[in-house]
Amino acid sequence: MLYKGLFPFQVGPAQEGNKLGVVLLGGHKDPNETPLETAIREVYEEAAMNKTPIHSPITFYKASWDHRAIPVTLEEKTSPLLLKENLDLSLSVMYLAHSKNESSPSSETCGLLLLKPEEICLLCKEKITLNDYIKQNGVAILKRSINKGLVLEPFPHLKFLAKLLEDNPDLFRDLL
Repeated sequence: MLYKGLFPFQVGPAQEGNKLGVVLLGGHKDPNETPLETAIREVYEEAAMNKTPIHSPITFYKASWDHRAIPVTLEEKTSPLLLKENLDLSLSVMYLAHSKNESSPSSETCGLLLLKPEEICLLCKEKITLNDYIKQNGVAILKRSINKGLVLEPFPHLKFLAKLLEDNPDLFRDLL
């Protein structure tokens, strides 16, 4: 998802409570929904963003987060950026999309970070607190009070995106 060249990600307390997870917008598929319909619905529910899907110039497949991303060819009108296999043999799907409206965290979301590509790479390389991120002019839209002194913990989708941006710096140039 892109909004004015920024990637929105959820931020909130990680399960252990000693870090803030930085997580892809998304969720579970409803019956009879396609993966793309799920992505559109979930982004709207979590961030009030109307998204226009973008055909990814390349699709990657990962058997697990520990495996290398393999480029694959799909015959889809709107191909996703990532297909990742889950333990139950379902797929997690990550689409590219654009939104013209500003995001707003829903009641189920603590807050959102609107990340520049270089901030994605920074969060995945260094331990940085939410306070440090904000002091460096990072955009955080917080719905409720969060301990800003906690370290931001990138979840797998963010790490995948950081690696992709690092390995293919021109991949998103036309989209940003």
